[in-house]
Amino acid sequence: MKKGQMVEGRVTRVEFPNKGILEVAGEDKEISVKNVVPGQKVQAVIHKIRKGKAEGSLKAVLEPSPLEISPSCPHFGECGGCTYQNLPYEEQLKLKEEQVHTLIDAACEETYIFEGIKASPRQMAYRNKMEFSFGDEYKDGPLALGMHKRGSFHDIVNVTECQIVD
Repeated sequence: MKKGQMVEGRVTRVEFPNKGILEVAGEDKEISVKNVVPGQKVQAVIHKIRKGKAEGSLKAVLEPSPLEISPSCPHFGECGGCTYQNLPYEEQLKLKEEQVHTLIDAACEETYIFEGIKASPRQMAYRNKMEFSFGDEYKDGPLALGMHKRGSFHDIVNVTECQIVD
């Protein structure tokens, strides 16, 4: 495996913070890719290689996960506000529980009682604080007020609605 190489693989799990682990035929390194969900078959390009690990960026989803649903937000995927809106709420809770449990296991040497993740009584319109950004819609482009584009601190997505804000 080398930098710039295109790989195809299936997402076996997602670790915190939103890094999917790909299983690629013939590769023994773990490849992490952001913005994926378990079960997807994806195409990614490798941009970092370290001992036993590699990092890539998502180029295409070749097959959706059997868990996936259509996100209700028209800005999902472009806006960086909602990470797992393409999963049913129950699956989001399972995924987050696995991530928290794994983090605690790694940090805690003693036995502990894990009480799990509590579901919110509201799945939409639950946020009472939003941080909007004011800046270029794209580099040297017109000024815009909106949310940060997914994966970027510089680009702004002009959103017409937000389903998680109250």
